Amino acid sequence: MKIALIGMMGSGKTKIGQLLAAHYGIDFLDLDHIIEQRVGLSISEIFAQKGETEFRKIEESTLAEVVGLGKPLVLACGGGVVLMPSNRELLESECITVWLDVPLRELARRLAGEKDSRPLLASSNWQETLKEIYDARHMLYKETASIRYVWKENCSIDTSIQRIAQLIDSKKAEFQRTS
Repeated sequence: MKIALIGMMGSGKTKIGQLLAAHYGIDFLDLDHIIEQRVGLSISEIFAQKGETEFRKIEESTLAEVVGLGKPLVLACGGGVVLMPSNRELLESECITVWLDVPLRELARRLAGEKDSRPLLASSNWQETLKEIYDARHMLYKETASIRYVWKENCSIDTSIQRIAQLIDSKKAEFQRTS
């Protein structure tokens, strides 16, 4: 079983991914961390030195390689992974893809302290940029996801993990029949 987490930056893909992997007793991988290790630069440095287009090409090939691994895993994808049609097709066909849908207001709250380390938010009007990114990607997340988990205020991370795992378990049988 391959589980891929998609959603906006700040939606909790890494933390939730780690906990889901522990829940299922399978490996956790973070696509951005793999890219950083391979290229030898941080995501911010890749954007600055090579540009977003080159980053997306690296992301596309790394995603294909990771999804092609013949083992169960939970994969936290970068927020923009859905921008490439080939990535969306791969995620839809090979993974149970969980969209962590977090409202824009909550994303802005979470990202306020780390906006400088996010290459797409490195501007004085970062909240406006965040809204533009959110608006541009929302439908792509919706189209790609086999499961949509909507963040609930005052819901603990443990409760969120239990709910997401229930959704995955119910989707697992269906996914196995079609792949």
